[in-house]
Amino acid sequence: MFLVSLSLFSLVLFIIYMNFKDFNFKSRLAYAISRAGFTEPSPIQEQSIPLILEGKDVVGQAHTGTGKTAAFALPLLQKMTGKDGVETVVIVPTRELATQVADEFYKFSRNLNIRTATVYGGTSYGRQISHVSGAGVIVATPGRFLDRLDKNKITINPKYIVLDEADEMLNMGFLEDIRRIFSYFGEREQTLMFSATMPDEIKELAHTILKSPTFIQVETEAIPTATIKQYYYVVEEHERDSAMVRLIETADPKKAIVFCRTKRETARLAEYLSGQGYKTEALHGDMEQYDRQKTMKSFRSSDCEILVATDVAARGLDVRDITHVFNYHIPFESESYVHRIGRTGRAKREGVAMMLVTTHELRELKRIQKDVGSELILQSVPSKNSNLDERLKTLFDMVAQEKVSASSETILDAMLKNTELKTVASKLVGLLEKTLTESSLIGKTKDEAEKLLNSVGSDVESENKKSSRQYKERNNKKPQSRSGGRGRSQRRDNDDEIRRGNDRGEIPIPTVMTVGGGSRIIPRKLF
Repeated sequence: MFLVSLSLFSLVLFIIYMNFKDFNFKSRLAYAISRAGFTEPSPIQEQSIPLILEGKDVVGQAHTGTGKTAAFALPLLQKMTGKDGVETVVIVPTRELATQVADEFYKFSRNLNIRTATVYGGTSYGRQISHVSGAGVIVATPGRFLDRLDKNKITINPKYIVLDEADEMLNMGFLEDIRRIFSYFGEREQTLMFSATMPDEIKELAHTILKSPTFIQVETEAIPTATIKQYYYVVEEHERDSAMVRLIETADPKKAIVFCRTKRETARLAEYLSGQGYKTEALHGDMEQYDRQKTMKSFRSSDCEILVATDVAARGLDVRDITHVFNYHIPFESESYVHRIGRTGRAKREGVAMMLVTTHELRELKRIQKDVGSELILQSVPSKNSNLDERLKTLFDMVAQEKVSASSETILDAMLKNTELKTVASKLVGLLEKTLTESSLIGKTKDEAEKLLNSVGSDVESENKKSSRQYKERNNKKPQSRSGGRGRSQRRDNDDEIRRGNDRGEIPIPTVMTVGGGSRIIPRKLF
């Protein structure tokens, strides 16, 4: 095992001197690569492809959007014969990512006589099995794939197995499913793993299922800060909907993703934004596959301008012309924030990321800033009438609609006794304008938010370090005897002592009282 780490300087040199032609791919594969517009490999491709071609087990760590799929797809297609049935299995966490990886394989393999099949939930069993029978590559989600293996509906002997987005599979609770899947393929030749992050559980899994793996860590900027402007806004919990609409109104995005934490919140917010007149669709894990594909087709073709999605459902989606990313909720993990805002600012285009934060989430905000290492700019939610032209129009409309009353004339006459008309009118307009702008304010002002931020302590442990520390503590903790270290004879010294766990002693016999021809148990307090 060794660690391959790229410095910025060496990365620049590689980009200058390395070309896909230098890998000497077979002619049909090289043609497909050229046709796809690939000329220079990304850092993860640069490091992974030669090692995979040599037959080594590889663990690659790089963030979303760095070309991980091609990093393993191209060398595996180079090694595959297309004559030995299913030679490659790729396991991914979500259906959307399965479809995307399958499309990537198809793009490069359509002239190689190698077919790709997908296995995931939400579609017909029979149709998927029929596709597997003639495929050379299977891209699958863990749950459905394991179910088919357990029921002997899929019987294959692949040479190569790939775990893609391994950290996300860990977060989704698929770790034991992954171990069981690998128990079916003990004779595989090569195992590859790719992940955006590398928590201790993933490292442990890598050493369990891979043979002397080579670890590749691409030290590139996780976020292209030069092309993504990052802002956050401090609001109260009940102001989230209004603040989100105000931000969308002000930003006027051409194509945007709004991230939520839960499926229920995703569906609710999408319906709310649709009611506000925006072309909005929801994307979450409870949707049928047909509806998910229909939603993504609508979003890619710009029939839908705003996609409201959960982190899991949007993982791995590749839509290149997204102008804005809105975080309705602050993500639980810093890595999720990276994945979210990485949807915009691609291909050297400018992007904008905006995040709503409540006063109770400021500590999490500081933690993300510390982990990510990029600047998030504090802003106030724009007021509805912040623009002078907007205020003028609103004021004109208000004055035009207001009826003159006797009391208002009396008040005006009283004011004009000691003050000129223009002065009175100017002051009245100023008061009206002040009321107009203050009534439309949402969230905290910058000054208010800065005071709250200063009150938050600086002891914000990184979520990655915290998770790693907790994992080590759990595994290093020595088991203790249930009796707290006391011997059997010691426990008998005090028979009246109430003990918890398995040493509680006999449970008191309940009191039964007859009431109205029936009986009921009178509960007794045990501790």
